Amino acid sequence: MAKNKRPSVHSRKNHLTLVKPHYTLCYGMRLDKGTAPEHRHPHVPVLLPDGSQGSMALHVMNGTIGDIKVQLLQSIDAFFEIYSE
Repeated sequence: MAKNKRPSVHSRKNHLTLVKPHYTLCYGMRLDKGTAPEHRHPHVPVLLPDGSQGSMALHVMNGTIGDIKVQLLQSIDAFFEIYSE
């Protein structure tokens, strides 16, 4: 009986490559003493990876270092929930 020369399913799976989309996350942080208005979200221009111009909102958080850290982590979680794959 002749052997099957066709690769097995197992060996073919080893050659598959999953391609995941790549993204660019733009962010900046600055910690200043004092408080700033939280209700305004100014926008700054951003040069996007494709060379086009975009804008990014700046978010202001006031409180103690601990308060700000909690707010920031919640904001990051919410951001990735919105943009989840």
